[in-house]
Amino acid sequence: MVKYSIKDLEKFTGIKAHTIRIWEQRYQLLTPKRTETNIRYYDERQLKYLLNVTLLVENGYRISQICAMSEEEFNEHLKEVAEKGIESKEDNQLNVAINELVLAMLELDEQRFEKILSGSLLQRNFEETLTRIIYPFLKRIGVMWRIGEVSTAQEHFIYQLIRQKIIVAIDSLIDRKKTGEKYLLFLPKSEFSDLMILLFTYVLKNRGRQCIYLGADIPFRDLTQVTEITNPDVLFTFVKAPASKIDTQAYIYELSEKFADKQILIGGNPYFMEELEYPKNVLLILEVEDLIEMLAD
Repeated sequence: MVKYSIKDLEKFTGIKAHTIRIWEQRYQLLTPKRTETNIRYYDERQLKYLLNVTLLVENGYRISQICAMSEEEFNEHLKEVAEKGIESKEDNQLNVAINELVLAMLELDEQRFEKILSGSLLQRNFEETLTRIIYPFLKRIGVMWRIGEVSTAQEHFIYQLIRQKIIVAIDSLIDRKKTGEKYLLFLPKSEFSDLMILLFTYVLKNRGRQCIYLGADIPFRDLTQVTEITNPDVLFTFVKAPASKIDTQAYIYELSEKFADKQILIGGNPYFMEELEYPKNVLLILEVEDLIEMLAD
């Protein structure tokens, strides 16, 4: 059983530890357990409950109102929020799904992951599941990982599950007619996490674009050679964890100068990438919606 500290609850729910303690004292919201050495901790059931409490609070319920509910009333109101929505049915359903994915990752629970994905695919197509659930979830993981809320093992576990689904979905598009521009997709040298660029590959192929996917850790010399052979219209890359702003900026200029007759798309961490300069033939793609909008023009 995984044990969570009150700081873990704060990180995963967005509710301050101080507020959680007040809710415990005033409303008996949660009763922390204790280890043999008398250290407070919470279990998965309590974390999930607090995530659901957070969902109700975000939809206008007062904490005193929530804590006065019976279990049956709580579940009924949660169902109303998830299915009908006080503000937006779809947004609340998406929030529930993303929260469930967080728990699936933390508990290394493949069965829960499959259940969430299958449930989404009953309501929406694969691209909508990718862009409205998986993509926001991946962005949340990025934040969680950088501040130490998720381990490398947990990140790799969920990444591999998602990666397998995207690859299968891409394979299903092989016979689709491709009439649009040709895209060359790759990760720079020393970049190894290709999940985001795979996601963008699916979006492109789903819209009939031709895609040549090189994968991770591509040296500049090899990129030049492949570009000469395939003559793509667009080069598309993604920088997940740049070593430094100076190195990344230099790489952008090198791409722009070497492939001056090509359009170059580059994605990455917006907090880092927005501070860089982009030549005329380089376009920063901050969100998957940016790519979809560009393709629609």
